[in-house]
Amino acid sequence: MKKFGIIVCMTCCSMGLLAQNAPGKFSVKPMAGINVSTFAGDNSDFSKSKVGFTGGAEVEYGINNWLGLSLGVMYSQQGSKVEISSTTEQVADWGEEYTILTTNMGKLKTDYLNLPLMVNFYIPSVRGLSVKTGIQLGILTSGKLNMEMESKVIEAPNYSSYYYPIPPKVDLYMTEFCKSVDFGIPVGISYEYKNIVLDARYYFGLTSCVDGNKIPKDFYSLLPISLEDIKNRHFSVTLGYRFHL
Repeated sequence: MKKFGIIVCMTCCSMGLLAQNAPGKFSVKPMAGINVSTFAGDNSDFSKSKVGFTGGAEVEYGINNWLGLSLGVMYSQQGSKVEISSTTEQVADWGEEYTILTTNMGKLKTDYLNLPLMVNFYIPSVRGLSVKTGIQLGILTSGKLNMEMESKVIEAPNYSSYYYPIPPKVDLYMTEFCKSVDFGIPVGISYEYKNIVLDARYYFGLTSCVDGNKIPKDFYSLLPISLEDIKNRHFSVTLGYRFHL
């Protein structure tokens, strides 16, 4: 009975090790979740986060019990929200001064096929826990900018509702203006239990994702925003399942 207990214990331990990382073996992990993305750089217009979908799969090779190397292919919806408000003083035809509040709201939506190459460090003292880092190449698949402007009188001596400009809308496809390749560093942490993997990562884009030289000269006269020097940032949480090969 004692020997049987020892055998069961050893079997469970080996299964636990297999679940997190099998040395010399490959595993495949389909995964899906959400992105919370924004942009960083000198431009502060695109500072509000946007939620999107991410999903794909990773292949991992176990180097030893505490180290693994993985390569993934992930579809990722990224981008950011933008909202800019400004006030201007104007004089009406009848000679009265009034103040106009103009608000520009919208989203820059970009879709990528991301290829993360990660080094996974498994924590020996906490089975199933790992920290990871690496490099990531992103291939742009589509980009679109949706903007809407709203103007209204907020202060006037004899305010009348007849003054209310029609809010124009702008839909601009950005694929030709965005750079086709993005590069950066992902860092993250994951926990695995019975082959189910919960993974959280943060991505630091190192390259500007918009080519300023390709943006038309009349673009900035149409919209009061800047697309110069914006870099991808996103936090992702995914749930996956590991299949051992």
